[in-house]
Amino acid sequence: MSREVLEAGFILAPAAALWLSYPRRPRVAAVACGVVLAVGAVLVALAQADARSGSALAVLGALLSTVLTWLLCRRREADHRAAFSRLETVRSQRLQISEELSRLKKRGLSAEREHRETLAVYGMVKSLAEALSWDDARPRIEAAIEQYFGNGAEYALYVAGLRDEGEVRPLTLRGLRASPGSSWTTLSRFLQEQGAVPTSSKVFERPERAVGMPIHEGTEMLGYLYARVPDGAAPQEWLSKTEAFASELIVAFKRVKLFQEMERLSEIDGLTGLKRRGAFDKRLAEEVVRARTFKTTFGLMLLDIDHFKSLNDKYGHPFGDQVLKRIGTVLKTTVYDTDFVARYGGEEFVVLLPRAEPEGARRKAEAIRTAIEAEAFSAGFEAVKTTVSIGLAFFPRDAATSEELVSRADAAMYAAKSGGRNRVVDRT
Repeated sequence: MSREVLEAGFILAPAAALWLSYPRRPRVAAVACGVVLAVGAVLVALAQADARSGSALAVLGALLSTVLTWLLCRRREADHRAAFSRLETVRSQRLQISEELSRLKKRGLSAEREHRETLAVYGMVKSLAEALSWDDARPRIEAAIEQYFGNGAEYALYVAGLRDEGEVRPLTLRGLRASPGSSWTTLSRFLQEQGAVPTSSKVFERPERAVGMPIHEGTEMLGYLYARVPDGAAPQEWLSKTEAFASELIVAFKRVKLFQEMERLSEIDGLTGLKRRGAFDKRLAEEVVRARTFKTTFGLMLLDIDHFKSLNDKYGHPFGDQVLKRIGTVLKTTVYDTDFVARYGGEEFVVLLPRAEPEGARRKAEAIRTAIEAEAFSAGFEAVKTTVSIGLAFFPRDAATSEELVSRADAAMYAAKSGGRNRVVDRT
């Protein structure tokens, strides 16, 4: 091999080694190249003593090529660092974008859920606006609860005045493993045991994790919503969710209660405070069905004020109103709570006596007649007495239908009037 080829290889070998080693270990390669250059220079000098000048040039060329290559490697290293920095920036931006997309997705799901819940509440309010009774409102509320809380919701919804004023009972109850009670009394006891009061919301931990939410307007208690917290749900979030739903029930509850009150008032005689004829007809039909079903009996008492027209003509209609009101009070205070008293029309009154036997009904009729006879009515400075004639009839002894029973009691009453008034007649 010629000296020129050897020198050219000597010049290029360190630079090539340095270049090929980049970017893994450029500093180690540079040191190795330096050692190679030094050793190579010594060897060339020893082997070719007569060509020292050429060897020196070869060493100088190798050194120069190494330096140039080193500078190029440093430049490439700087470029790599800049590219790596840009890559890290892109990765960071990508991560931020991914996190933002995740947040937007969660926000979208949350917005979708809130939209669904809002639609459920809106649909419930709209649907309940058409409900005029608790029986009509119940399936509408159940549908709204399932849409708002999910099909697997476990809850109990209590309503004040469900059937009678002051009575609080569950309107609907579904899926609870531990019921908080079947009535307002047992619910109140349950709440007391849990250290809660009906007028405040609370998260319960036993016998199951649940929330309780009162439904009220001011001081008026309308109801109470008890709902179990689903597994994995945050109790406080569920409490807020339940509170939002319960707040929308207020309007619906007030509407149904208002209609109930209007219906009740429509059944009540404004003068005496007793039930009207329509309410009596409804109750009488129910009693006939009940008596047929359970093979029982009941009595019907029909009263008419004696000479009432003469009293009106002589003392005036205000006096007549006074008499009607007083007799209504006597009837309400004389009969049992299970009895049903109504103003039948004009000066006539009726009393339903569930499960009454003839002898007991006659004694009660006599007590009423005696109590009214003992009443003294004031007409100016004059004390006026009045009496009533009472007719009795019994189901099924005297009649097979409600119409027949009223007709029999009416006939007995007119028999009492024909017999001299101020008496009780049992049509046998």
